[in-house]
Amino acid sequence: MSVFKINFKLQSIDKIQPFGEEPELSLSWFGLTDGLLWLDVGGRTVYEYDKAALKSAGAGAGAGAAYNDYYIARFIEDFFYTFGAVSESVPEELYDNAERFARDMERWEDSRCDDDDESFKRFYLGEFSELYEWYSERSFDSGHLVDGPDIGCFRCGDRLKIVWHSGISTDNGKSLWTAPDGSCETGYADFVRAVKDFFAEFCAAMDEQVERALLKEWGAVALDKRALKKENSDRRAELSQKTEFLDGTDKATDWSSVLSLYAKMREQTAKTK
Repeated sequence: MSVFKINFKLQSIDKIQPFGEEPELSLSWFGLTDGLLWLDVGGRTVYEYDKAALKSAGAGAGAGAAYNDYYIARFIEDFFYTFGAVSESVPEELYDNAERFARDMERWEDSRCDDDDESFKRFYLGEFSELYEWYSERSFDSGHLVDGPDIGCFRCGDRLKIVWHSGISTDNGKSLWTAPDGSCETGYADFVRAVKDFFAEFCAAMDEQVERALLKEWGAVALDKRALKKENSDRRAELSQKTEFLDGTDKATDWSSVLSLYAKMREQTAKTK
């Protein structure tokens, strides 16, 4: 069984909700990617709602869905955008500390920034920006979800570590998610295979979804069918190109500079504990 797997289920074509308000309703390729998404990561499920926590938080958090219920294109765009950086191997020291980096980062920010915009800008645009990039370029958030997880993928040689963490919004301090935080290591080749398997399955599903949309009469809903067919083809080509980044990248980070900043951050945050 694979350590990492991306699962999805597209919404039925007859239940797709168009954008806008009557009488100006419209639909596009992005809208047709509405569906459920969840990730199997080392025996845990990322993007799976905790039913009890969801009930206590009230209906708006996940509207009763079992999993991330949104346009799957959003996840793909955010995730695939990281591949150029993910394919570059990071130093062992950063890889070993990937789980704690975000927490240390917050402590360093607190110790270096006063309560004004200028100090914040000096910190993020100056001494911290180069260090932050190695982590942020390999990570993406779930800003469309309430306390959705931030997910990062970090390669070191033939290994890859998946790290995720999410916020807390319920009154009792319990996360909305069954797996709010965690990390898991897998082989880099296995990760690439899982991504490409998902991409092939998604493209096949979208071909069928688009075909159903082309055959359906949408009435007052504006849908440019010729443009839809072209966008489906264009999106496949664009995303396919991004998956090819996983097989090799021209990215060459100056790791000596990054590690020097990392040592500085560790030293300063240790004093604030």
